[in-house]
Amino acid sequence: MRNHKGTMLGAMVVVIGLSAASADAQIIYGRPTSGHLQLVYSNWSLEDEYGKVDVSQLMIPATGFIPLQENLELRFSAADASTTVGVDNADYSLSGLTDLRLQVNQSLSDDKLLLSLGINLPTGKKKLSQDEDRLIMEFLTQNYLTFPLRRYGEGFGVNGLVGAAAVSGNIRYGGTLMYQINGAYQAYQEQGDYKPGNQFRASLGADTRSDAWRWAADVAFSVYSTDKIDAQQVYKQGSHLDLHLGSGYDAEKTKINVDFRYLIRSRNTHYDSTGAVFDQLKVYGNEFYFGSRVAYAPSKAWFVAPLADLRLIAGNEYEFGGSYTVGIGVESGRTFGEGFDFAAGFKYYTGSADDGNIDLAGWQLTAGLTAAF
Repeated sequence: MRNHKGTMLGAMVVVIGLSAASADAQIIYGRPTSGHLQLVYSNWSLEDEYGKVDVSQLMIPATGFIPLQENLELRFSAADASTTVGVDNADYSLSGLTDLRLQVNQSLSDDKLLLSLGINLPTGKKKLSQDEDRLIMEFLTQNYLTFPLRRYGEGFGVNGLVGAAAVSGNIRYGGTLMYQINGAYQAYQEQGDYKPGNQFRASLGADTRSDAWRWAADVAFSVYSTDKIDAQQVYKQGSHLDLHLGSGYDAEKTKINVDFRYLIRSRNTHYDSTGAVFDQLKVYGNEFYFGSRVAYAPSKAWFVAPLADLRLIAGNEYEFGGSYTVGIGVESGRTFGEGFDFAAGFKYYTGSADDGNIDLAGWQLTAGLTAAF
């Protein structure tokens, strides 16, 4: 294999995970075929003057990586999940598979160009009930709650991405353009075919390092077309501007990572039954995120990593106030022989929503096994 200088891997710091393929769209040279099986259990409690609601989710995602040939790779992902909502002394559950997502990445021009094609196969659970299932989905869409799965199934989708990368001195930079086409599907029983709007996303970024320190910055802008039900306009998601700054420090046995992110959301548009604009207001407020992780590896066989994060979400324009959550936890992992890695983690959350009217408490447990062949 020729001597790759890491241009694509390092400079494409802004290459995003495609919606139709959850794996990052980047080439990793020399990586063998591998699979990853994980368990993620999340639990949240919401309490206000009217009572308490408990929401829990067990998700078992499986991902895989297959090098097809030099500079060409295939990634895939799917999951099984079960979500339960306990409210008013009753429990409501929703279980099923998610969609199968495939992504093919091709590196060209001495690793300075990346082409990627993603496909979403509609294998997930759809045609949900209008009462119990919709209630569960309403909680999963609350952005102040942290869940790995927000939606079980969608329609057939396809997306394409092109990225370019370059190096200038010790600065590596790159950019991507991505367009995603979302197909129609029956989201709920007794409802017409729902067609989510297509998405266009452009991103730019750069990274550099000096001795043991690393710095990275990137910006991404997304716009969406209109959602429809049976060809009738119903909703248009506002554009997003995603700003990110990151830094890290690499020592012999310790690695420190710090990330800042600010997401700016524009107004959303709702349409009435005649297709006329009903209102144009923010459904979700702007969002600030801070995350830190300190990994200590006393040997090559295992590591332990305390971590913490903070999320601040501004109020929307429907009289729902601001929210915040603080997460504190730890991860640990160990390598067993050739090609087998196990990692587990726990994180506790506390916070509030709607300007303190809703008290939040949650925790998340993760465990995963990776095998390379």
